[in-house]
Formats: sequence, C-alpha cells, structure tokens
Amino acid sequence: MEFADMKVADDTRVNEKLVVTVDGQLFMSILSALPYLTEYPYECAEQTLNRFVSTGIVSSLFEKYPGVAAMAKRASTRETQFEAWDRKDPNRKISLEETPWLRESTGEGSSRFFKVLDPGVAERTKQDALSRLRKMQHADGAFPWFPGGPPSQWMTLYVVAGLSRAMEFDVEVPDDIISSAMDWTHNWYLRMKAEHPDWIKNDWSTATFLAWVLSNLPEHLQGGFTAAEKAEMLKLAFANWKDMSVGMKSMLAMTLHRAKRTTDAKLVWDSVMDAARLEKDRGMFWAQEDRSWLWYNDTIENHARAIRTLQEIDPSSKAIDDLVLWLFINKKLNHWKSTRATAEVLYSLAHHLSAQQELGVREVITVEVGDRTGTFDFDPIKSGETRGQLVIDGPDVDEDAMSKVTVRKETPGWALASATWHFSTEQLPEKGDGDLLKIERKYFLKKKTTSGLVLEPVTDKTAIKPGDEVEVQISIQSGEPVEYVHLRDPRPAGFEPAKSISGYNWNFGISWYEEVRDSGENFFFEQLPRGEYTFRYSIRAALAGTFKAAPATIQPMYAPEFAAYSAGRLINITPAAQ
Repeated sequence: MEFADMKVADDTRVNEKLVVTVDGQLFMSILSALPYLTEYPYECAEQTLNRFVSTGIVSSLFEKYPGVAAMAKRASTRETQFEAWDRKDPNRKISLEETPWLRESTGEGSSRFFKVLDPGVAERTKQDALSRLRKMQHADGAFPWFPGGPPSQWMTLYVVAGLSRAMEFDVEVPDDIISSAMDWTHNWYLRMKAEHPDWIKNDWSTATFLAWVLSNLPEHLQGGFTAAEKAEMLKLAFANWKDMSVGMKSMLAMTLHRAKRTTDAKLVWDSVMDAARLEKDRGMFWAQEDRSWLWYNDTIENHARAIRTLQEIDPSSKAIDDLVLWLFINKKLNHWKSTRATAEVLYSLAHHLSAQQELGVREVITVEVGDRTGTFDFDPIKSGETRGQLVIDGPDVDEDAMSKVTVRKETPGWALASATWHFSTEQLPEKGDGDLLKIERKYFLKKKTTSGLVLEPVTDKTAIKPGDEVEVQISIQSGEPVEYVHLRDPRPAGFEPAKSISGYNWNFGISWYEEVRDSGENFFFEQLPRGEYTFRYSIRAALAGTFKAAPATIQPMYAPEFAAYSAGRLINITPAAQ
C-alpha cells in the first residue's frame, strides 16, 4: 500500500500518526454473529431450525478444530448480544457520544444473553433447539411456521433442508423427524398433482427446491419419491432455469450435478458466473437481486449458497476465494440481521475453510513500514487476538521511507490489512480520495431569475455577497453496502446554516439523520447501500472575505479505516455594495 501524497513536499504538513490495521482469523467474524442468531426473539420453525443447525455445526467444529474451540471459548465472555464498536481504534475521527447510535455502539441487545460460543452452552442450545423442533412437528410429519399453526409445505421442506446440511457435519439428527416430514411432503405432492393437474407443469420454483432437498438426502429418507417423480421435477426446473435468481440457479446446478447431468449443470452455473463481478481487493459478487428484501432473494444467503455450489461443482476454482473475500468484507462493514443468511454463511464457510485446512490454524502476518516492523501472531490456542495495529506517532513518521507499507502473510487463508495516514495541512487537497467509499462536494449559488430559481456553479469568479444562499451538493459513491456511516461537511467560516433544525430525512430509498452544528453539517446513515447518492443542503453567506472549505469526510463506524475525503477549496464572499 502506497501513499503517493506523502512524498509531495508540504512545509505546512503536520503528521499525527500512521496506523496499519491487520485483521486475522476472519472466521471469528462469522462466529461473532451466533449470539444474535441463537437469541433471535421469535420461536418460529425457521429460527429454531437455524439455531439447531448453527450450534450443531459449531459444536462439530469444536471437536475437530481445537483452535476454533479456543477462540470461541474466549469470545464467549462477551457480555453483549451484538458486537460493540472499537472505542479505542486510533482511526476513529468522531466520538461515539456525538452519534445518534450511542446505544448501538455499546453492543447492547436483548436483556438475556446466552454465551452460545462456549462449547458446553452450544451443545445444550443445540439439544434444546432439537427438542423444540420435535415438539413443533405435527403428528403427520408436517411443520408449521409457528408452534400450533397449520402445516406448511415450504416450512417443512426448509426444516428438512437444514437438517440435511447439519448431517454433513456429522451432527446427530433423528431419522424419524426427516422421514415423517418427507412422507407428508410426498403425500402433499401427490394430492397437489391430483387436485391441480397443471400445478407440476408450472410451479418450477417448488420443483427446484424440492428436487434439491431430495438430492441432499439418502434414499431411505426421501419419503417414497420415485425416480420418475424426481426426474419430472428436475425436467420442469431445468426448463425454467433462465428465470431463476442466483440462489435458485445454485440449487438447480447442484441437483443437476448430483444427477450426473454434468453438461446441464455447467450450463446453468456458467450463467451464474457470467453475471458475477470481480473487483480488486473486494472479491467477487453479484448485483443486488431484484426485490432483495424478499426472504428468498437475500443477497448474503444466495452468495453463501453460491460458494457451496462452486465448491461441489468445481472445488479447485479460484473464484471460491474471491467469493469468500467479499463475504468477509461485507461482514466487516455490516451486521447481518437475517438468521437464514447467517446460518447459510456459517454452513458454506465451514465447508470451504475445513476443506482448505484454514480453520483454527495459526496465522502469522508481518508489517513493514520504513525501518519499523510489526509481527502479529494470531495463534488461536494461545491467544484470542484477531486484530493487530502498528501505530507510528507523528514525530516518528519518516515521509520518504514510510510512504510504502508492505504486509506479508506466511500462512494460508485470507487476512485484511489497511493503512491510514492522519495529518493536518494548510494546503487544501485538489482532489478527493477513497477506496471503498468516495465523496465529492460542489457549491452552487442560488440566483433568482425571471424564469425561476437557477443554480450557478461557484467558481473563483463567482460574486457571492452577504445574504446570498448557496446550495451544497455532496455526492457519495459506496462500493459495498455499509452500515452506520458518518459524513461530516465542515462549513466555511463566512457562512451560516440556512436551517437550524436537525432531524431525519428520507430519499433514494434510504434514511439518514442530518445534524446542524456551528462547525458544519453531519449526516448519519444507518444503512448505505451500494450505489451513488447526492445530498443537498443550503448555507447563507454572512461575512465578506476569503474562507477555506475543508474537505468533507465520510467514515464507517464499524470499520473506520475505510474513510474517504473530498477536495477542499477557497470561497470568496465579496462585500455588499455601499
């Protein structure tokens, strides 16, 4: 990583510090979501199942990988349900008390908190969830959405699918729960065909899901489905593959692959990979699904399922690592709120990292900055550390030697590294900079004309007088979805805010809290989806003179190293005519 600007001479520059951050043992970021998943406030079949599957998989990992068990045991001492922000991170540029998210920053969640990362507690939670599932199941084998509710064919299939994945990790699942559920499903299938003759010819989504679930199960647990019935469903699914989402295509490709229809599986999967996008340092991903807020279009869940599909169809593909990288970065920037998605990620990554022998292994990362060297030894057995920082104080920053930062990893697997340079200068940057986030700011003079209000771009020659109103336009580009983002726009000293009331706003499908301060304007976004957004507000010229507009800055609160800034500029306010 290089700071080209550090080599540019600047007599007014004062270095504050140089911070290199290294994140290792990235699987722990997935495990850290488990307390939320297992303590989700509802007792429906879906969440009860995911509680069982997730704790079952984790318990099996504890037995096979002592490093994972050791890390989880230390993490189980966390006192909060949600993850707290790192208050001591030297990259943070705003006090948490200044945000509208003070409670969230502490990691506060539910009043009850089970330390599910403790191996013993995980085992008990798994058994409790299995007991609840068994009580929830109807006598005929069907599962309802909530206990006591009517039977649901979708929920029954979803439960069976989850239990089948738990079995892949040698989690003990009673056969009778699955066999009775599939007996009911087969009877439902026959009844639907008898009562609605056109149903099997049109409902390709159910056919795809059911065929995939059956492919997960051994023959004796398939509830009497015949080879002809399975072939009929797979034929319908394949005939409609072009209309499917990434998640559906993943299931279909796996089913075709297991049915030895290799050419058809490759056709479907190639269409998925053709739509994927690969970006440097961000990994591989897909555009957000249409109506991604629907439960069956969840971006994270479909992404995780794609990893599992590729691992089965082409386990040597380099794309697997790229897909995993995107998931790790997304988790660093967001708090996953879907129990389904979290369980799917845990299942997929446990498969992949176990196959690559990257679970619970020692990681050694070396950072070189000029004559400074830092070695971070993330040994899961000896230490629970997953993050390290090399901080060089301002007076010790050698601008010629430290403009380049080198990070080396001696062990396999992913780690995330970033370098942040903190400094002040009298020289305003001529252009902005950023990586994951980018920000641009423009000023426009509001002029009343006979044809209405006109916005005139502010240049060095624009005549702004006291009393004139100027519109500030701030454009943000977000390369990835990010949660809890702070944007600060310093106000030039010769201007006053055109409004003085802070409050929430809604536009572009997102909401934000806008705070008016004496020193500038603050914007707080709980969710900032991938894309480009432009925000506008007005200021009013008050004093004549030449004033500096310091750069606008934007910073995620969960990952403050992903900061960005705009260009700075000078703005002239000319005295009013006498």
